[in-house]
Amino acid sequence: MSESLRETILLIVQIASLVAVIVYVIKTADMARETKKSATATEKSIEEMVEDRTLEFAPYIVVYFDAQTDSPIFDLVIKNTGKTIANHVRVIFEPPLQTSLKNYDLEELAFIHQPIPSIPPGFELRTSIDRLETRLESDSLPKLYKVTVTYTGGLSEVIRKIEYLLDLNVFHGILETHKSSLTDLTHVIEDIPRHLEQISDQAEQMSEHLELLTTKMDQIPDRLDQLAERIEQLPQLTDKIDEISKAIEGLDGTIKSKNTKIW
Repeated sequence: MSESLRETILLIVQIASLVAVIVYVIKTADMARETKKSATATEKSIEEMVEDRTLEFAPYIVVYFDAQTDSPIFDLVIKNTGKTIANHVRVIFEPPLQTSLKNYDLEELAFIHQPIPSIPPGFELRTSIDRLETRLESDSLPKLYKVTVTYTGGLSEVIRKIEYLLDLNVFHGILETHKSSLTDLTHVIEDIPRHLEQISDQAEQMSEHLELLTTKMDQIPDRLDQLAERIEQLPQLTDKIDEISKAIEGLDGTIKSKNTKIW
C-alpha cells in the first residue's frame, strides 16, 4: 500500500471520528437541555403543589358591609373564611370610617384602630355602622371606602395583604325581601304577654257570663214552682170565669126585662 493511500485512509478515519464526536456532543447537549426542562417543570410542579397546599390551609380575611333586611342599620363584618387562624390582623379604611348615629363614637371601636390578635376559622367580628337610608341620602358622608387588610397565618409566616373596595351605592334600588330571623322571634316573644293579657281578660269576661248564667239557672226552680202554682190555680180561675159568665148572663136578662122606650 502506498504512502499516499495510507494517508488518505487515515484522513478519512479522522474526519469520520470528528463527525461522530460532533454528533455525540450535539445529542448530549440536546439531552442536557431536555433534562434541564424536565427538572424545571418538576420544580415548577412542586412549587405549584406547595403553593396550592399553602393556599388551601391559609387563613382568608374578608371585609364587607352587610345590610340586614329586617333592620335599617348596616353592619361592618370582618370574617375569616379560611381553614387556619389569622394572626395580627390589621384593617385600615381610607377615608376613615364615619357614622351619623348619635352617641356612637367609632374612635372607640378597637378592632378597626388596632391589630386584632387572632381570628379563628369561621369566626366573624360584626358591628353596626350607620342607618343605610341616611348614608345613601347624605352628600357629606363617604359611600366609597378602600380597605387594606394585612395578616399572617397558615403554613407560611409571610405577611398577607388584601385590598377591598367597599361601595355603599350597591344597595341603591334593592327591593327588600324579608327573611325570618331572631329579630322576628324576639317580636313574637314580646307579643306573648299582650296576648296572654287579652286571653286573661276574655277568661274573666267568660267567668262573669258563666256566673250570671249560673245565677239564672239557680232561679229556674223558683220560676218552675211559681209556674206550677199558677197551673194549680187554673181550675179556680176557670170557676171564676164561669161565675163571671153567669153574672153577665144575669145582667143581660135583667136589662132585657125592662121596657125600652124609643123617642
